[in-house]
Amino acid sequence: MAESSGSNRPESEWNGRDWYVNFGERSPSRNWDDGRRYGFVAAGGGRWYSDSLQELPVGGHVFVYIPKSGYVGIGVVTGPAAPADEATLVVDGRPVPFRSLDLKAPYIHESEGTDPHEDHREWIVPVQWTHTVAREDAFRIPGLFANQNSACRLRHRFTVDTVTSFFESDPDRESDSALA
Repeated sequence: MAESSGSNRPESEWNGRDWYVNFGERSPSRNWDDGRRYGFVAAGGGRWYSDSLQELPVGGHVFVYIPKSGYVGIGVVTGPAAPADEATLVVDGRPVPFRSLDLKAPYIHESEGTDPHEDHREWIVPVQWTHTVAREDAFRIPGLFANQNSACRLRHRFTVDTVTSFFESDPDRESDSALA
């Protein structure tokens, strides 16, 4: 099934709340299992990737997509973006430095530190998951919005409604409380 860029789809006026987040796993630098377990989204490897992620506002609703898999989670942003080396997440009710978590991926890029004018760091945004699925259970059908940006305003009403319905229709889908 081909991914579409969303460029020819009708857009609604943005509601000021919904965001698309691309949780790219193309390189071994990040892993959805970590984001799902600890409550975060991530992007990095250059400012083109991390700048849009840094725009996610506290309280924003995120619809998380893994390229070539589909939508894997919806949740609410609970804190501002921070570099992985400085990020702290709330785990079991207490703040834990991101780098001290038992992670499957390194959240670092080989290019870090090579260009003083470029920010190659991985950035972390904390999220309280409403619903998530494993990548192999991702939701993907023709017509859903998807693009290369790490994050962008989600104006495509069909995607918002369809993905929300998918996650809310099955009580067996895991919510944040089931992952803890």
